[in-house]
Amino acid sequence: MKLPFSLKRRKKGGDDDEDDDELDFDEEDEEEDDGGYDEDDDEELEGSAWSRMDPQRKILIIAGLAAGLLLTSIFGGAAWFLLGSSEPEPEVVDPRRPDGSIAIPTAQAPPGGGLTPPAEGAAATEGQPAEGQAGEAGAGTGAAPNPAIPAEPVVGGVSASQVAVQNIGTSGLGSGLQAAGGAQDPDRSKIIPFSTADAYKGIAWIDGVEALARVPDLALVEKTADGRELPAVARNGTRPMDAYARPVPELDATIPQIAVAIRGIGLSRSASIAAIKALPPEVSMIISPYARDPADWVLRARLAGHEVFMGLPMESANFPFEDAGPLALNSAKQVGDNMATLTNLMGMVPGYVGFMSRFGSKFGLAEGQLRPIFEELKARGLMFVDSGESGSGAMARIAAEVAVPKAVVDIHLDRTPTEDEIAGRLLRLGALARSQSVAVAMGEPYPHTIRELKSWLAAQPPERLRLVPLSAVADRQIIQ
Repeated sequence: MKLPFSLKRRKKGGDDDEDDDELDFDEEDEEEDDGGYDEDDDEELEGSAWSRMDPQRKILIIAGLAAGLLLTSIFGGAAWFLLGSSEPEPEVVDPRRPDGSIAIPTAQAPPGGGLTPPAEGAAATEGQPAEGQAGEAGAGTGAAPNPAIPAEPVVGGVSASQVAVQNIGTSGLGSGLQAAGGAQDPDRSKIIPFSTADAYKGIAWIDGVEALARVPDLALVEKTADGRELPAVARNGTRPMDAYARPVPELDATIPQIAVAIRGIGLSRSASIAAIKALPPEVSMIISPYARDPADWVLRARLAGHEVFMGLPMESANFPFEDAGPLALNSAKQVGDNMATLTNLMGMVPGYVGFMSRFGSKFGLAEGQLRPIFEELKARGLMFVDSGESGSGAMARIAAEVAVPKAVVDIHLDRTPTEDEIAGRLLRLGALARSQSVAVAMGEPYPHTIRELKSWLAAQPPERLRLVPLSAVADRQIIQ
């Protein structure tokens, strides 16, 4: 690199002209050098800046670039995975029919035409259109009929194959279909939700039943400081369970007795009214604490001659598959909190005989929590019924130790709510009563339960088996 012009030395004397020429030449060279200086110097500066850079800073820059590439790859791959599919979403078809029932798709024919078409010219069966009619029906839906699949008989809005799909793996449900031709009894295995009024058509109501006395009996009421009315034993010793029970005439002790309770009253209006109006007055009704207006259902049941119990939800070990709800007694709470919950339940309505447990496979093992509950029920003259859902039998044992009036459900009628299953359990109920003198059953207000129970009770000779209210079997069972 040449020195700047201002720093060059000048000679004296006769060398001035030569120096001027030299200086002029140097200026030109300086100008040329200035034109090439920027490029070369920039490259030189670039190399020198990177080489002079701190090694840690170099590492940070390289790491930042690598991290940016990695994040770009990750987010790009995720976006492609989530949004890159070009397949159209399948159309969702609502399976519900206009009447609220669920449509089950018919079974498809196996490859090769496994179903044999009907003989040509054969007459159409009941509910099965002829060949021409089938073609018209297919034209209306825009789909041509498949000649390899014959039209199925439809009874009560349900085809035979639909019922067959339901029957897979369910004992007793398929007996409604006859072996020959797959004919179906129109009154069996109909797909109708039990909560609708249509499900209870054909169930006759019982008229002319004498109503029970109006409640509450003021002698059996204790008013608390906060204005609640709780059941209490009267001064003359009368207990609410005695005053509110359905009266029972003197019976021959040699005749086996059965008691039946229907729980869940108040959750479905159609189901609850059907159970109250159609079943004999000796059948006890269990009012759900989650009913919209429990007091109204107590009144309705007693007007039809039924004694009533209140449901007592308890914590289950199978939560969330068995959810007892916010009013349940819970082993995780303090004893005082559970007693406050019991007080709330007792003050909901007047006129009930006692409580029936609901679930309780976990709370039923908490003896320290159960004893205060049973002692309170005993002090207020109420009865306790073990639904048998806890599976341990501890509740019945502790209730016996506390000496609270009690009963235990022996048979659940409709855990599998089919006609044949319910009919079989009713037969077991009769056999158990004949072997032990007393037996207790419980069911839900399902259409099949009401029909089968009503029919079975009507067929029992009163001299061989007697239906009594649930209160009449208190402390009469053999507790294991």
